Amino acid sequence: MEVINTFIEKLYGWKLEYQEEWNTDLVDYDTGTEQRNQLWERPKRHWVLPYRILIAANRDKLLELTSRAHGMFRVFLFEDPYDFACSLAECNITAAGGETTTQLIKTYYPAEVGEWTENKTRIQPSGIFPPVVKIDAATKTEGTHFTLDDDTGIIDWTGGSVPNGALGAGEVVTANYQFYYPVRFDQDTYKETTIHTDTFKLKAIPIVEVIE
Repeated sequence: MEVINTFIEKLYGWKLEYQEEWNTDLVDYDTGTEQRNQLWERPKRHWVLPYRILIAANRDKLLELTSRAHGMFRVFLFEDPYDFACSLAECNITAAGGETTTQLIKTYYPAEVGEWTENKTRIQPSGIFPPVVKIDAATKTEGTHFTLDDDTGIIDWTGGSVPNGALGAGEVVTANYQFYYPVRFDQDTYKETTIHTDTFKLKAIPIVEVIE
């Protein structure tokens, strides 16, 4: 997947619209009862960027992004202002034993009815938010004990300067980190109206999560 930027500029303001989409198959029987089949194990997210009035500098950034994206074609990264971090309790993985890598996850509503877990594949780099990674509550150091691929969310336990090898059965990996959503524009058109020399009025712009 080609990603054309690190993340979208935080220009969306406080009226960001959010929608969570599930996919359920409903079967109606002659008796009046119904059967519900869950087709997706996790939701797909949608946002509407609430840009209304932008000055020229910000308009130019957005226009560059939509132009380079070629409408719905290319993917970029987006930080949801309300769901961008994962706590140690939400990323809790028990090793089967023998694995040398660990995929970062986030569990939503852990220990509650209907919880679900998602792989997080686009991690904010340590220069923005240094991840805290532990094995059995002992903090491990990136570059010494492991390496983390920000583009996959995969920890490599043999990638540090001091090889650690495979995880042991029952060892618990936890992580506190921040992440982006890979998204695309949900339309191929971009429309604006010039209301002053350096001021532009835009239509709201929908984007949708791309599940990797």
